[in-house]
Amino acid sequence: MSRRSRLQQFLALGAFLFAVYWIVDGSPLIAVGWVIVGLLNLYTLRRDAEAVDDAIDV
Repeated sequence: MSRRSRLQQFLALGAFLFAVYWIVDGSPLIAVGWVIVGLLNLYTLRRDAEAVDDAIDV
């Protein structure tokens, strides 16, 4: 696993944990923003994995 993918996993997990903090704190709008950040990190991870798979198939 590359450093970049580990960083993306860490950022996604951190964003989701920060979203839980904001939900508990009573700010759902900020929590939704952090959920979106986490989902974007997961999307980037998946897209990078597909790009590597395509490069291997060539």
